[in-house]
Amino acid sequence: MPGGHKGSTARVTGPAPLSWLAWLCATVTIAYVVGAPLWVADYPMMTDFPLHAASSSVFRHYLDPGWHFDEQFQFQVLTAPYLTFYGLAAIFMLVLSPVAATKLAAAVLMALLPIGLMVLCWGLRKSPFLGLWGLLAVWGVPAHWGLVGFLASLGLFAMALGLALRVADRPSAKLQGLLVAVLILLFFTHVYRFPFAVLMLGVVAAAMHGRVDSIRGLLIPIAVSSALFIAWATTRANLSIPEIAWAWPPAWSRLSEAGAYATDIFIGDEDRFVFRRTALFFAVTAVALLAIAVARLRSWPKDGWVVPAHAVLGVAILLFLGLFLTLPMELGVWWYVFPREITAAAFLVPALLPNLPRKTWAELGFVVWTAVAIAPLGEFVAGAHKEFSTTTVHFREIVRELPKAPKLLYLVYDHEGSRARNSPYIHLPAYVQTERGGWLSFHFAQLEGFPFRYRDSSDPEAVVPPQTPVRWEWSPQLFQLEEHGDFFDWFLVRRLDSPDALFVTDPSIQRVAHFENWWLYHRPRPSTGPSGKTP
Repeated sequence: MPGGHKGSTARVTGPAPLSWLAWLCATVTIAYVVGAPLWVADYPMMTDFPLHAASSSVFRHYLDPGWHFDEQFQFQVLTAPYLTFYGLAAIFMLVLSPVAATKLAAAVLMALLPIGLMVLCWGLRKSPFLGLWGLLAVWGVPAHWGLVGFLASLGLFAMALGLALRVADRPSAKLQGLLVAVLILLFFTHVYRFPFAVLMLGVVAAAMHGRVDSIRGLLIPIAVSSALFIAWATTRANLSIPEIAWAWPPAWSRLSEAGAYATDIFIGDEDRFVFRRTALFFAVTAVALLAIAVARLRSWPKDGWVVPAHAVLGVAILLFLGLFLTLPMELGVWWYVFPREITAAAFLVPALLPNLPRKTWAELGFVVWTAVAIAPLGEFVAGAHKEFSTTTVHFREIVRELPKAPKLLYLVYDHEGSRARNSPYIHLPAYVQTERGGWLSFHFAQLEGFPFRYRDSSDPEAVVPPQTPVRWEWSPQLFQLEEHGDFFDWFLVRRLDSPDALFVTDPSIQRVAHFENWWLYHRPRPSTGPSGKTP
């Protein structure tokens, strides 16, 4: 692609204060767009976020006897190495409340989207500020499902690709080390994105062979990442691998719904309007930069590096687009599989933008323009999250009635109250485990591909809840007290009308509290978890 830099040694010229101001504005923009929706609400309006917070508490309090996590769980961190989110949140929990720590960890990981794209643009010999457009992908559908690890993996993938291009361009031990570190971090963030990064290292080596000084710098990163992948595959051999029901020939009809899969986050059309407005700003930006590049034809790089470098980027985009067209919606216990890939493909597109003029004033102007374009999107999403917070007031009131480490069964019948298309109430009771420990009737730990799992129930020291059917959490009508409720002492229900009839067969279960559409019941019998105040 055309650009103003003649080579990797080109430097932006102009007053240093303007450059510092551009970086400051970029940092503030990233912090606002990523952080505002997380911090305006007590609980983020993200479907799986409560269970991610609860899982983070397991990492933080596993050895605390009052939380009773060691009685339930055992770790399998190499078999399912999704550690970055939970480990980071657990560290933050040393100084912050559990929910605040998890929100901060999510913000750090989601900020990797623009940061990773900035590194990719830098690796393409462009201004890293072009990567600010990676903010477009932050608050789409995957975020509102709570797929924080997936989003972080996209940023790390882009970062690895940018560093690989840079290593192929100007090999150095420092860049090699950074590339290896990013690949390892990607492995422990989202292992299923990791093989694509390793594959792209091979594509970079093949595309750059004979066109750059050396590709030897990629050999060590490829060797280390391949060894790590083999070790994981060997460790995972005892787990079942779901058969992939590929869509073949490709489901081209999905292209007509691509925008909805990526950005249709709220009920109504207002979200589409806001995303389309931001996309229009992006289109205007692309046209303007292309016009500038065409007007400066003599400044185009002459060393034959640009075309293969952008061909590598094109391969990555087409790879994810191909997965979007061919993967199924459901893969084993995992849901919303193929729609994620349209976000992955679209996220990389801004790296194709022509470069900025090699002037500090141009970069500052671009950052301000981008902030003006994207900040309203962050404000819009933050408004919806703040509105959602008002609907969780009664939940916060009713959980105060619970002791520390309760055995809690929860049923969510009523999903109304927020603007979100995907219910943000479905796992809300998991915040009880996040803040107090104890047991839940549904947890991701019963899934194989999770960094910890329930202990074997035959272990005399294990105290684990009964297994639940697939999609149990979405099917409260399946609940039968005699079949599913014997293990639990507390029952939390979200329902418009009284759920008293669910517990009529056991007279010992009594209603404890009722706040609007939340109902709490208790079976007064000796409990494993000690009573006490919220830690």
